Amino acid sequence: MPSSFSPLSQPEPENKCPDCLYMTLAGIPVQPVEHPDYLEFLQPFSTPQIDLYLTLQFSHQWESLPKGRVQFGLKGGALRLRIEGGEIPYESRIMGSMELGVPTVETDSPTNRPIRDRTSPEFDLPTLDLQGNGATGQPSLNGEPNHYSICHITTKVTEENPAWIFEEERGQPVLNGWLNQVKLGTLSISTLPCRVDATFEVSRRDICLTHVDRLWSPDISRNKRAVLDRLIIQQLLERKFKPYLSRVELHYDG
Repeated sequence: MPSSFSPLSQPEPENKCPDCLYMTLAGIPVQPVEHPDYLEFLQPFSTPQIDLYLTLQFSHQWESLPKGRVQFGLKGGALRLRIEGGEIPYESRIMGSMELGVPTVETDSPTNRPIRDRTSPEFDLPTLDLQGNGATGQPSLNGEPNHYSICHITTKVTEENPAWIFEEERGQPVLNGWLNQVKLGTLSISTLPCRVDATFEVSRRDICLTHVDRLWSPDISRNKRAVLDRLIIQQLLERKFKPYLSRVELHYDG
């Protein structure tokens, strides 16, 4: 029977932009089913199995520029697993649409990161809403818009190298909220040692600028704004996100 992926022996998760995306992954062993004597012919599975539980927090992040700053978020992205010594069958993988929860107090946050205080200078600066026509309304206590997202999840690629595609489904500009310890799938271990390398990767089309501060006039034309958006994403944000935005490694040696 396998033990879980001990958090004490695992590398720390790598989150390059934790205010934009924070990811963790945990492994819990699947306990064999004990059958009554009269069902001895029903043997438990012979292959050790571990359920993988995913935590993802999507939000917005500010990035300083020479003459101002921008805020960005994600419209989607791909979670890719590279597995050595095991596989995740298609039938065990999470799929479908899920509502992302929005933490309202610090204790609700899976990352336990402090909520920014309303006295922060960030709340005193006027910003331009890139999805509307004027200044934004009052932010919520943690600086995020007061709405939630519906995330559509699909899966593809092989059992040894599975991938999950996350996309905003509700019509919001970006994903906002979190999935807390959602069962991603069941890992069947074939050989030891077993390794899981999980990366969350984004492309240029997954990145969305949501606000700007002091970079250009609010009455800039849509065409000029679109060109500037592309330049900022291409030359600044995309470089920060390659080859991945977040990474988690799990090691199991038996």
